[in-house]
Amino acid sequence: MSRVMFIGLDAGGNVPPVLAIAAALRAQRHEVELAGYRDPQLPGIATTSVEPLGAFEVARASSTARVLARYVHVAVSPAVERRVGTLIAERRPDAVVVDCMMLSAVQAATRSGVPTTVLFHTFAAFWTGRWARGPVGLAARLRGLVPAQVWGRAERRLVASDQDLDPEPDGGGFDWTGPTEVGAPALPRAAAEPPLVLLSLSSTWFPGQADAYRRIIDALGQLPVRAIVTTGGAQVEGSLRAPSNVQIRGRAPHEQILPHASLLIGHGGHSTTFKALAHGVPVLVVPMHPLLDQPIVGRAVADAGVGGLLAKSASSAAIRDAVQDRLADRAMAAAAARMGERLRSHDGARTAAGRIAAALGPSLRTPDTRL
Repeated sequence: MSRVMFIGLDAGGNVPPVLAIAAALRAQRHEVELAGYRDPQLPGIATTSVEPLGAFEVARASSTARVLARYVHVAVSPAVERRVGTLIAERRPDAVVVDCMMLSAVQAATRSGVPTTVLFHTFAAFWTGRWARGPVGLAARLRGLVPAQVWGRAERRLVASDQDLDPEPDGGGFDWTGPTEVGAPALPRAAAEPPLVLLSLSSTWFPGQADAYRRIIDALGQLPVRAIVTTGGAQVEGSLRAPSNVQIRGRAPHEQILPHASLLIGHGGHSTTFKALAHGVPVLVVPMHPLLDQPIVGRAVADAGVGGLLAKSASSAAIRDAVQDRLADRAMAAAAARMGERLRSHDGARTAAGRIAAALGPSLRTPDTRL
């Protein structure tokens, strides 16, 4: 039985594909260990800490400078590199999968000689563009860690996303395995029943997020819809007041809501967006932060005709009109339904597990992983 170690951290949207792929590997009878992640309590999957990462709390309000400093530390910390190198030497896994954000950890893994896969949890276009050229990428280059070069030393660069929507041309040796989000066909809605809108602006706190929630909720209150708002545990400053047609919940499983929904209003997080698309639900993206992947995801959704893009600063009237237009757009609903069928026909987690297992020696592979 082979041993696969995932190295990363709980930073929000990077976690869902790791858990899905880890579960797929475990189902294929590989031993799996998660290093740096909180215990997901998945049967048969062990966890261990990577102490130099420290506490990484994404749900609470913080300053932009502090958040940026955390991400720079995650990307370039020599202490993280040393700890990861020691951990690999102690655990002696047969394969290592490292979060693409952790450049010093990728470097430790590739230097260990263990087959290494770098996992990209959103569009490759974001990592090679906005992230690599932004503050974290600049800090990494100042430390001698050029992102493309560090990633290029790994045996595999897996993108857990949809290549058809990713704006990145394949110039970096990327392998798109498909998104790991799972969907289901839409359930029928009674003719007299108003459409259901799901609003979710991330489990991560962002500046201005609370005001965006209030304007969107106000807009939904002016429309003949039902709406469910999930805050996902993110700290929301002040209270959110809901009109009679809107329910506000902290946490709620989206997979139980989306089969009934006609529209998702989201922040453009990759996992949230693709969970909606896998259910065939159009997405109105309201990005919460310009430096993250959210604007790129929103533009891709709009360009594909399965959603729209709206500024976080949009007024309640503009949001109301945008929601009304999307709900009335039959061509968009049909395009989203077709995309849902396409995404559901492919198991991204199992494909990624097969690619990771392909790096193992023949005696460590199982018949299930030869994809």
